Amino acid sequence: MKISLNWLKEYVPNIKKNDIFVEELTSLGLEVSSIVKTKKDIMIDIDMTPNRADCLSIMGIARDISPIYKKKVSLPKYIKFIKSKESIFSNIDKKISSSYSVLVIKNIDNSVATPLFIQERLETCGLKKINLVVDVLNYVMLENGQPMHAFDNQKFTGKISVRYARKNEKLAALDGQNYNLTTDTPVISDDEKPQAIAGVIGSEGSSVSTKTKSIIIESAYFTPNIIRKSSKFFRLQTDASYRFERGVDPLLNKYSLGRVLAILKEHTSIGDYFLNHSSALKTAKHIGKSILIDFNLFESSLGIKISDSFIIQTLKYLGFNPEKKKTGLKVTVPSHRFDILIPEDLVEEVARVYGYNSFTPDLTSKSLDNIRNIENKTNDYSNLLVARGYNEVISFSFIPKGDQENHVSKSKIISIMNPISEDKAELRGSMVNSILNTCNYNFSRKNLNLKIFESGRTYIKHSDKKIIEENILAGAISGVNSESNLKNDQSKLSFFDLKGDLLSILPNLSFETHASISYLSKSCQAVIKQNNKIVGYCGEPNKALYSQYSIKNKIFYFELMIDKVVGIDSIKYKKISIFPKIKRDLTILVNDNILANDIIDAVERKSFNYMINIKISDIFYSKAEFGIGKKSITIEFIFQDKLSTLTDNQINDEMEKIISLLQSKHKAVVRT
Repeated sequence: MKISLNWLKEYVPNIKKNDIFVEELTSLGLEVSSIVKTKKDIMIDIDMTPNRADCLSIMGIARDISPIYKKKVSLPKYIKFIKSKESIFSNIDKKISSSYSVLVIKNIDNSVATPLFIQERLETCGLKKINLVVDVLNYVMLENGQPMHAFDNQKFTGKISVRYARKNEKLAALDGQNYNLTTDTPVISDDEKPQAIAGVIGSEGSSVSTKTKSIIIESAYFTPNIIRKSSKFFRLQTDASYRFERGVDPLLNKYSLGRVLAILKEHTSIGDYFLNHSSALKTAKHIGKSILIDFNLFESSLGIKISDSFIIQTLKYLGFNPEKKKTGLKVTVPSHRFDILIPEDLVEEVARVYGYNSFTPDLTSKSLDNIRNIENKTNDYSNLLVARGYNEVISFSFIPKGDQENHVSKSKIISIMNPISEDKAELRGSMVNSILNTCNYNFSRKNLNLKIFESGRTYIKHSDKKIIEENILAGAISGVNSESNLKNDQSKLSFFDLKGDLLSILPNLSFETHASISYLSKSCQAVIKQNNKIVGYCGEPNKALYSQYSIKNKIFYFELMIDKVVGIDSIKYKKISIFPKIKRDLTILVNDNILANDIIDAVERKSFNYMINIKISDIFYSKAEFGIGKKSITIEFIFQDKLSTLTDNQINDEMEKIISLLQSKHKAVVRT
């Protein structure tokens, strides 16, 4: 919203320098987007949040900054109306407009030029000059926030109705477009046809020109949701609809007409006039609402003591009419504040006037420590993955409807009631969809070698309807390990590359083969354990996921449940031995159902002297030589001592012990 600084100074004359004033506006929650100097004025553009419709006017902003400058805002002069016997209303649907006012002015001279000060202020605020009546209506709208519309009375047939459009009705609007109205469209009509889409735009046929001699000026409170739906349906946002759909003060419409009449009387000649007003018993839910608040709530919520006098004075300037009671403070919500519902809203009002910069930063809850620890932990693992050549990706927590049905049960899927688009209809229950979607995006652009990760949350609906959120670190690899060159041999990335990367960031992880993770291939999946507790999963996506995302390249995926992962507090370093290593190979024949990893585990658990490393270097099958169900495994051992050079006898003794262990545990036969 654009405002004139000179105009604002009429209400708050002691505004400080521009830079200080901008800081004050921002501190109050009225963020300044830009400041532009014109010939005689300064235009301030403010980014207004949807809940602060009361500040969509000069008076609204003046009222909001009045506690800072200790200046009460007074209403500009206006004309009060007496009850009229003459009626122009036919039918007013109070569900559309619970407070509807109309001012009829006869014998008006609309050919008079708009006063120069009004033209300049309209131009500063981004509105064009049209004619006297329309310019005055726009001027008052900018002044107090009440949108109004003028009809040419001579082009009006019969009386005014506020109703929903009938089937097949149309409107030729002021923007030159023809709109086909629906039975859900609120309209302002005469006895024959609609003359305006209520709160949005008027018709060309009843528009006011410089030749108009008799006018009907509408000033109303329209139900915000109805105007919002209508504006969204026609994809049409005007200055009026922008305000109506956020909420205009329901008690402002009669005053605004009186203000318009006062300006018109001052600058042109008018004849007879009269006012009609229709209102419901309860104009809006918040009218007359009172809130009782304990003074202690301010200190317990903000962490500092604010004096009772400052609280009362601040709320008075903002229009809340506070009354001191034995149990605390009774506050009446003003008609212009739709956003004040609970005592904590009043705490926020006082806090923003007091100034958030005046608060000493402090952690108010131990739960924040937990959030910070999770963030630090995630950042640590992210840095380690980046060091391993991974790239971080960021995706939405929303995914298209049905994308996760093959691996998350329908009862656990959380659907969005009013999604912003079809591809963001559900909250993700797993990170696998986000990661595979990113892979597909890269593959389709010929970026085939990937090492990516993402940290985020997953959302699952529990049986008791509670929502479980989990912090996840997920990632995937695909393609080859390096670009082709003369020095390095290129090889395809595999499950074991993924396993090695995970062990590099958390060396105390262990992996166990598994077959029940629904979204991973049964032949290539594992659970990730830490201290015998499951902390994640890894493996290759199943065929259904490959097909769903049209992926032909092999992918290996992992996800870690960050909340369950225990970080390594300290790393102990050992002094590197200066004495030579001794390598020994052992080839054994074992049953095919014995895993190579089981052999390594059996040897490592015994902690043989001098052995610093063990690995499988070869596995060989031969039906002709070994028969069915047998395999040959070659194991490589590395021995080294910290204090001396090892002898053959020392190594032979250890090898004999290893052979004896494998013979007894796995019935291994040593091949020579």
